[in-house]
Amino acid sequence: MSPRPSTLLGLVLCLVQTILMQPWLLPKPSLRAEPGLVIPRGWPVTLLCQGPAGAKFFRLEKDGRDAYHDQKSVSQDGLQGTEARFHIPSVSEDTTGSYFCRYSTGYIWQNPPIWSKRSEPLELQVTEEDVPTPPSGPASRDYTVENSISFGLAGVVLLILVAILVEAGLSQRRTPQGPKE
Repeated sequence: MSPRPSTLLGLVLCLVQTILMQPWLLPKPSLRAEPGLVIPRGWPVTLLCQGPAGAKFFRLEKDGRDAYHDQKSVSQDGLQGTEARFHIPSVSEDTTGSYFCRYSTGYIWQNPPIWSKRSEPLELQVTEEDVPTPPSGPASRDYTVENSISFGLAGVVLLILVAILVEAGLSQRRTPQGPKE
């Protein structure tokens, strides 16, 4: 009994997909640090790993070992790619070193999952600068002008709506109610 053509076609497609998804064929991810590579002690830093559009899971490694748990991709920029953010809330001597990241496409047939090659190394350094307090978030911004403009526009829209309602009410009073019986 010979195998059916559909069975052979299925086997060939599985083999082709397995070959195409090998780590040596996956493009390397890139890794960068925000706000930079040299961080004052106690300050936060975020390591961003960027992979292609098919990347689903990311892994951050430090000095050749897993540094953080695998993380799902957090954003996708159309067909350009995906990225994951690994936040370190307070840098110290323990966090200095060489970081790498990898990604996996996370397809069901890959068991165990196939991980890409490592990114180029990123050397994170800590300085002993005397810094009063680490920033707690994005740079503060004064929204007073923007808020004033928004409230002003909302007031104008509200006045226009009130004028329309008053006009509608007055026009209903002026129209005759129809013939009386």
